[in-house]
Amino acid sequence: MGVIELVLNKKKNKGFTLVELIVACAVLALLITAVVTMMGHESVILKKNEADISVQNSAQETYNEISDIMMQATKIRIVGYVTKDGSDIVFPKKTVGDKYGATDNLNLLAFTKKGQEKSSDDKNFEYSGVKMPGDSEATEEVYLKTVGDSDSQYKKLYLTRIEVDYSVPYDSAFNNGVEVEAGTDKDVCSATIIFDANKIYITKTYKYMKLLDTTYSTSSSNEERDACLYTSKLNYLKDGARTISAAIATVDTENQSISLELKFLDNKMTYNVSGITNVKNSYVFIDAK
Repeated sequence: MGVIELVLNKKKNKGFTLVELIVACAVLALLITAVVTMMGHESVILKKNEADISVQNSAQETYNEISDIMMQATKIRIVGYVTKDGSDIVFPKKTVGDKYGATDNLNLLAFTKKGQEKSSDDKNFEYSGVKMPGDSEATEEVYLKTVGDSDSQYKKLYLTRIEVDYSVPYDSAFNNGVEVEAGTDKDVCSATIIFDANKIYITKTYKYMKLLDTTYSTSSSNEERDACLYTSKLNYLKDGARTISAAIATVDTENQSISLELKFLDNKMTYNVSGITNVKNSYVFIDAK
């Protein structure tokens, strides 16, 4: 019996063979590779989702701010390019800043109410042709009526800037020594929305509450410019020295509304946000009676 027990114990303590260890290591390596690959895939998906959400949030927040400003307008001027042949500009879907291949097809126009100039039809919210750098057209602004004028109503403007005046509640805590009439409860904010390639800046200047001013100039620091930056994810095209931002406005003077569409592109993720803003003050389009 002693010999048999010794043989059995020897077999029990035999351990793994080299082949078994190699097979076990191979299986373990495959499992680890599968887990790492799965985690990497999940990480890519997570980052893409985060990027998508970031673009969507940036787009919606920027659109809401612009729409809110235009809705309150007491005065507005909208400047942008229009295509001479009425065609739509197609923006890239994968790479921002592609070349625009129809340089001679652009005019720079500005929608604004005439103000000083009166006509027999006072419903004269107008747009004026503004000379574009390098353009051989007349330098003087030419006013064309938009109401009832099929050649100008509903033109798509590929925006370069929107200038808006609107009223805001006055708070003396933000006045930096500017004289104000007694009983003043309103201030005027002059906002400029600038569309510069992939960036949208919004500057604001107040008549009285100068401590709230946010603006910049060519000599401003990067910090001052960044304080006015709302997004840097706008889609755009290059046209020589110019850029065409994917921000499109259509003015409907008869219904006192402005259609606005912003096209975003970031890391090959596209997102468009659009809507119609109804301007509260009718005299922005039509002279007050």
